Amino acid sequence: MTIEVNIQLMVFALAFAMLMIQQVWGDADCYDQKEAIKYRCRKTITIVGPYREPTSDCRHTVQASDMVCICEKITLKEQGIISVVKLVQLARECGNPVPPGTHCGLWEVPPPLSPPPHHGAHP
Repeated sequence: MTIEVNIQLMVFALAFAMLMIQQVWGDADCYDQKEAIKYRCRKTITIVGPYREPTSDCRHTVQASDMVCICEKITLKEQGIISVVKLVQLARECGNPVPPGTHCGLWEVPPPLSPPPHHGAHP
């Protein structure tokens, strides 16, 4: 191989390594956020019982978190204690919604319900 080809391969390998490191760092940040939400919002997102109003600490944590990343990182084991439906509802209520089509654990977030048609006189 020529020196030029070797340099191109090294540049490609370096760029690939930098992208992979950035992804790993992002996962670590998301993991910490997920753990914070699991702890601070546990009474709201528990799979047992009805949805409960979140505490202000829970709301602030959700507002500052990457909810898409967190949803995508929910494991099957965690789904035994966390309701992903409640987690998505919590995110929506806190102004940090998870977009439709995103996978939250094994569940896919559906589009929001359309408002019912208005049957009345038009002004």
